[in-house]
Amino acid sequence: FVNRNIMFGDFLKMGLDREERRYEEVPDMAKLQQVLEDYLDEYNLSNTNALNLVFFMDAVEHIARISRILRQPRGNAMLVGVGGSGKSSLTRFATFMGGFKIFSIEL
Repeated sequence: FVNRNIMFGDFLKMGLDREERRYEEVPDMAKLQQVLEDYLDEYNLSNTNALNLVFFMDAVEHIARISRILRQPRGNAMLVGVGGSGKSSLTRFATFMGGFKIFSIEL
């Protein structure tokens, strides 16, 4: 087996509606890094609370997983981890990439 990450997503082509997106394998990790940087720039331009993310491999894999979960009907996940590990930031970012609207319940 070749030692490479196999990753899938529907976010490689920016600007498409959800119905037009194709869930496909990510062939090039360098291209994926650039696409994520472009999404981050677009997010920071359109939102008042800017995200300052570093796309290391584990973060990229989590973004792909969250995006896959969100694109499914009634998709949901329980993200568990210590505070400050990026669960909320990666979820907000994946939500933006998918073209969804996010809200949070304040108690």
